[in-house]
Amino acid sequence: MPTSAASALAREVIGPCPRTAAPLSRAESETLLGQVPNWTLSPDGTLLLRAFVLPDFTTAYALVERIAALAEAADHHPDIAFGWGYVRLSLQSHSIGGLHRNDFIMAARIETLPH
Repeated sequence: MPTSAASALAREVIGPCPRTAAPLSRAESETLLGQVPNWTLSPDGTLLLRAFVLPDFTTAYALVERIAALAEAADHHPDIAFGWGYVRLSLQSHSIGGLHRNDFIMAARIETLPH
C-alpha cells in the first residue's frame, strides 16, 4: 500500500520536461525518494529503480501490462525487464539524461497499482 506522501505525489501532473531542464541533484532525488520508499537510486543517481518479486510469469506479465497502460496514459515510460516471477523497472527522463520530478510521480503512480 502506498504511503500518503506517495499517494499525494501520484496525484501530481506529469508535465513536459524541456530538454534544457537540469536533472535533479542527488540531494533533491534523495528527498523525493523518501516519498517512494520501495524505489532506489542507481549508484550514479541518474536512474530510479524498483524490483518486484512475484509468484509466477502470469502475475509478472499482468503487472507489466498495468504499468504499460499507466505509462502510455501519462506518456512517461519506464524501461521494463520481466520474466518468471520478477519485474524490474528503471525510470529516467532520457531527454535530460537524469531524473526529473516526473520520474518520481510515475514511480508513485506505479506504487498505486495492485501487485
